[in-house]
Amino acid sequence: MIDLHLHSTASDGTYTPEELVMLAAKLKLRAIAITDHDNVDGIEPAIKEGNRLGVEVIPAIELSSDLDGQDIHILGYCIDYEHIWFKKHLKDLREARYERALKMVERLQKIGLDILLKDVLKYTRDGTAVGRVHLAKAMLEKGYIDNIQEAFNKYIGKKGPCYIKKSIYTPEEVIKIIKKVKGIPVLAHPGVSKVDEFIPNFVKAGLQGLEAYHSRHNSAQTRKYKKMANKFGLIVTGGSDCHGLSRELLIGSINVPDSIVDDLKKLKA
Repeated sequence: MIDLHLHSTASDGTYTPEELVMLAAKLKLRAIAITDHDNVDGIEPAIKEGNRLGVEVIPAIELSSDLDGQDIHILGYCIDYEHIWFKKHLKDLREARYERALKMVERLQKIGLDILLKDVLKYTRDGTAVGRVHLAKAMLEKGYIDNIQEAFNKYIGKKGPCYIKKSIYTPEEVIKIIKKVKGIPVLAHPGVSKVDEFIPNFVKAGLQGLEAYHSRHNSAQTRKYKKMANKFGLIVTGGSDCHGLSRELLIGSINVPDSIVDDLKKLKA
């Protein structure tokens, strides 16, 4: 088995990159991919730990895009994560995330929640892409909510009073960015995004895969996107979308065939 959709403490996960690799080794996974949001800092330490424990780590990332108000996530596999232009670009994206978090903190304060930016940043590390889950953790610590999901439902979800829209790209622009750093762009959890009618447009823009195996896909959806991938000549990928202990989804929780790693390597070559 493999798991090609994992988040570490470099973005909004609770496990360090090394801990994810150690967990993968315990589960006897052949390969994993660290797919942090707007950040590649977790890749190098994961690769080093993977070399030590015999777990292959595929360099990857997850980037957000917007399509008429719909949040579309694109995964990039086998990327040149040391590309200077790419690192500068990701730094700009993380700074935008920081500004967004600041504005959301201000909105939380206006409705009476005593949350400071320092309360949020204590859950991040230097260079971390600040996300809404970090705000949720601060709210949880102060007793304003009973669990992480409640923060999204009541305050910082898209329909919440403290939500701030991200300043992001179109799916086509994100695909172009991933291709520029020699990566393989894959549409993340299409069953969640629900943009099937736009997939042909994404393919024309350079999309090369669909994430058919996902923790929020049922078996019918997995079959559907495998069939769609075959129709458009795309590869199929999959992963748990593990964020660690902040959510219930854990590494290796779905059955993803390891042949996908070989498909990625062939496409990369």
